Amino acid sequence: MTRKQARMRRRRIRIAGFCLAGCILILGIVCGAFHHYVSQFPEDKIAENIYVGTVDLSGLSKKEALEKLAGQKKADQKQTVSLTVEGQKAEATLEECGFDYADVKANVKAAMDYGKSGGLFGRYKSLRKLSKEKVVLSPEYTLDQKATENILEERAVPFAKHAQNATITKSGSGLQINKEEIGETVDKSGTIKAIKKHLNDSWDHGSFAMEAKVKEEQPSVTEADLSTIQDELGSFSTDAGGGERWKNLKNGVEKLNGTVVMPGEQISVHDVTAPYDEEHGYVQAGSYENGQVVDTYGGGICQVSTTLYNAVLFSELKVVKRYPHSMLVSYVPPSRDAAIAGDTKDFVFENNYDTPIYIFGEIDDDNQLCFAIYGKETRDKTRKIEFESEEVSTEEPGVKYKADAELALGEMEVTGSAHTGKEVKLWKIVYENGKQVSKDVINESTYSKADKTISVGIKTKNSSAAAVVKEAVSTQDKVKIQAAIGEASSMESSSEQ
Repeated sequence: MTRKQARMRRRRIRIAGFCLAGCILILGIVCGAFHHYVSQFPEDKIAENIYVGTVDLSGLSKKEALEKLAGQKKADQKQTVSLTVEGQKAEATLEECGFDYADVKANVKAAMDYGKSGGLFGRYKSLRKLSKEKVVLSPEYTLDQKATENILEERAVPFAKHAQNATITKSGSGLQINKEEIGETVDKSGTIKAIKKHLNDSWDHGSFAMEAKVKEEQPSVTEADLSTIQDELGSFSTDAGGGERWKNLKNGVEKLNGTVVMPGEQISVHDVTAPYDEEHGYVQAGSYENGQVVDTYGGGICQVSTTLYNAVLFSELKVVKRYPHSMLVSYVPPSRDAAIAGDTKDFVFENNYDTPIYIFGEIDDDNQLCFAIYGKETRDKTRKIEFESEEVSTEEPGVKYKADAELALGEMEVTGSAHTGKEVKLWKIVYENGKQVSKDVINESTYSKADKTISVGIKTKNSSAAAVVKEAVSTQDKVKIQAAIGEASSMESSSEQ
């Protein structure tokens, strides 16, 4: 290498060194500028112009951001969604539908971290972007699936033009079948999906309206199903009596009349006939309560269930639940009754045939409360059924005396009737071709005794006379009570002289 070449080489090295130093200097200046810029944004505050949905979180701490979003959620929950079904509107607040922000904490974290992680240049670029345009983080709005389904079931589904099951009626000319009709119902899952899509795609945080999604609904009972109902499987009747109680019997039997029970389906008499109040056609009439006869709404409904119970027995349907009355009733033999009492006693039976059954009920022109069950007869034509009540034990009622401060001194009045207590078995006896083939106990019933209650008057201004009778009543001895009444009457007469 010549001297000239060496000088040129050293010169190039110096120039390259100067260039490198210049680049390093420039890079340092640029990095310093970038660092100075990004360091202006506090680590514990969200940068300016950052939104979650429509909520501006600029300059807020994590706690402040969460509180602001919670306030927005509260306002959002007050908005209503109106769903149209067959021209009818069903409304609910978003709060009722379980509206919520699914990822609010993640959104706040993303807002807090924006421009504060990654390389220096990337952070600078992200933060510089905020001076020109806002950054919007999209929250996910959710609904509680179960709560919204319940709202739709309660408020929207009733408006749909539902499928109509085939029905059957009994008239003088026999059994008539009315054909089924296909209908529509609210597609709850589809409707909820559509509401969520609107919330997350185009919602302006106000109340909104939309068409509910519907789907085809098939009838559960068809003309073909009912075509097998041709035979009377069993029937029973009791005397309907009169008075206010008769109105309850008529109301109850009308609610059960026309019921079609599909194979394997169970029917609760309580669920079909309740609630027992004036609004649903019932009046006050006598019923058993705590060993006494008192007036209650729906009094007499037990005779409806009892009459149907006996028709069920003769039809040989499956009895799922059946309870006796607390005391004996007069309209059927012991153990042939089926009581209804609030949520504690119900008569439930199941269609254990392979084809549907139809329940016909009425109070006929002879004032007989009648039930007949129709279906497809599959039993042997020679089969005959009898039911026999066997009294296992009997407990005769006594007499109970009770002091009554509202009844004049010495007066005696019967205020509670007597009822005999019994334990009874019900036997089912089956004959085929004229011969007994089985005899089985199908229920065991216990009926409580109720003592005859006699109220004894102690109403008088003479407290000593009242005390004499009251003391005698506590002994429950008739002779002592009568003697005390005589003594008290004398005391009362003496005090008046």
